[in-house]
Amino acid sequence: MSKLSLPKRFSFYLVTQSLGAFNDNLFKMLLQLYVLQALSEQSARGVISDAAFVFTIPFVLFGPWAGYLADRYSKSGMMRAVKFAEIGVMGLGLLSFYLGNVPLMLAILFLMAGQSTFFSPAKYGYIPEVCQPGAVTRANSWVEMTTFVAIIIGTAVAGPLLDAHGNDVVAAAGYCLGIAALGSLFSLGIPSVPATGTREKFPLNPLTGIWADLKFLTHQRGLFLAALANSYFWLIGLIFQTNILIYGKLMLQDHPNIDTLLSVLPGFIGIGIAVGSLMAARLSGGKVEIGLVLLGGAGLAFCGMALYWTHQSYWLSSFTLFLAGGFGGIFIVPLYAYLQYYAQPDEKGRVMAAAGIWNGIFLVLGALIYRLLSVEFGLHPRLIYLFMGLITLALLGLLARLQPEYRQRLLWWLAGQFRYRYSVAGREHLPAHGRAFLLLPGGDPGLLIRICSAIQQPVQFLRVASPSSGTVPREAGRKFVRIPVISAAPGTLASPDQRRFLPGEERFTALLIPGRQDADAYTAICAYLNRNPGIPVVPVDSHSSRRRVQVTFRPPLSRPITPEQLNPPPQGKHRN
Repeated sequence: MSKLSLPKRFSFYLVTQSLGAFNDNLFKMLLQLYVLQALSEQSARGVISDAAFVFTIPFVLFGPWAGYLADRYSKSGMMRAVKFAEIGVMGLGLLSFYLGNVPLMLAILFLMAGQSTFFSPAKYGYIPEVCQPGAVTRANSWVEMTTFVAIIIGTAVAGPLLDAHGNDVVAAAGYCLGIAALGSLFSLGIPSVPATGTREKFPLNPLTGIWADLKFLTHQRGLFLAALANSYFWLIGLIFQTNILIYGKLMLQDHPNIDTLLSVLPGFIGIGIAVGSLMAARLSGGKVEIGLVLLGGAGLAFCGMALYWTHQSYWLSSFTLFLAGGFGGIFIVPLYAYLQYYAQPDEKGRVMAAAGIWNGIFLVLGALIYRLLSVEFGLHPRLIYLFMGLITLALLGLLARLQPEYRQRLLWWLAGQFRYRYSVAGREHLPAHGRAFLLLPGGDPGLLIRICSAIQQPVQFLRVASPSSGTVPREAGRKFVRIPVISAAPGTLASPDQRRFLPGEERFTALLIPGRQDADAYTAICAYLNRNPGIPVVPVDSHSSRRRVQVTFRPPLSRPITPEQLNPPPQGKHRN
């Protein structure tokens, strides 16, 4: 089996979660079309805003319980239990349309959101338990693609279903009950996984659990910021999708097929997200490429601002929504992969639940922002899109400042995409987690770009220089990284003021070793490496011809490291 292959019967998992997304959006769109027809524009705005708000509350309120259950019990069993509960929820939903009771419809939305809250940690925590590390990003791209294809279809068919049944919303809602039953049957085919068995106590008080989970996540800076960025995607997505109905109604006015065109319009966002999710997997190159977050976010922001000018053309607006969704997919997939990849095995459910709580908080915030802008201030929908685009750009700048890894990874990725064509071999010799030492020939500055583009872990570069080689100033490796110079005097390698350049738990150290070194230098390097026996030492070769580059990671050197293994240092043929 290829390292990037998805596990057997993964399709049952994909179909199960897709049918859930389909049902949620079909029911929600039927409700929105119902109130748009039955109520005045101002009243409809209020109900649509209330629906967005009600749908967000369970993600905050029940998040700790959902995370605990996902870590305490089998994630596959959790998904099956939630899917069978969906049958009852959709039965009540059918009753609410039969009675024409809008408050009951909103209550059903609350139950649907609660079901999704308990499904989500099991759904996303399941992926790293059944997929190899190299396939996590690919699996997430398929999940996001199939999810948003389901959202597209569920949203788009609501209008045609109403037209086909003579505007009988009860008949159209009957399909929701059938889809719930079908999803429950598919859940039985999901491959079972054992429970990870968390030792945490059940958070009986959800408010206490919420605080504990949020505090737990804030102690892990990388995961915390990734969760916030992930949550912002759902905030802006809620505003985009909620705003699009009023935006489209004002644009279409008295068009004879307004119901169908309105229900299809949000589908362009979903199509874009599906395409963007698959693109994210391809652009990541088998890695968790966090640099794509800034690229996707910037595209999403500019598309939001573009909707301010496209409001007079249905098809131009549709294309802009498609592009916005595409950049949204590129934005969200690396974030999910990052959260799953770097969370500890027995904490994945809790991490995803904590991220889900933040999702809920941001969804509530998004619903309040939309109500403030649309209902209280009465802004035109195109002004709301312009405002959110500008806010998104500002927040991306803040993220890049708070976590430089995002902008650094984007620079490495851009250099790798537009300067060289890469072929990477031997990636299996690198540890999936933890530290590693990379031995690089020091005479090729362009190798720095190639190495950082080939792997996902942050890299600290140290240039080794013997005292006899004279003082070598700090230099910029093609303007992308500053390389501190480490003296290789006998018995030493790093002086106290240079220890800050040494790696953290998930950081690699690349030692750039020039070809001309004396015996004392090699002895010092070996002594330093042997003081860290648990960290693998991986030689790296790079062969280049014009713009074609192959980076090869060799098997780790056997311990203890000897000067004979480093003299001459591992190197390939280089030609820039």
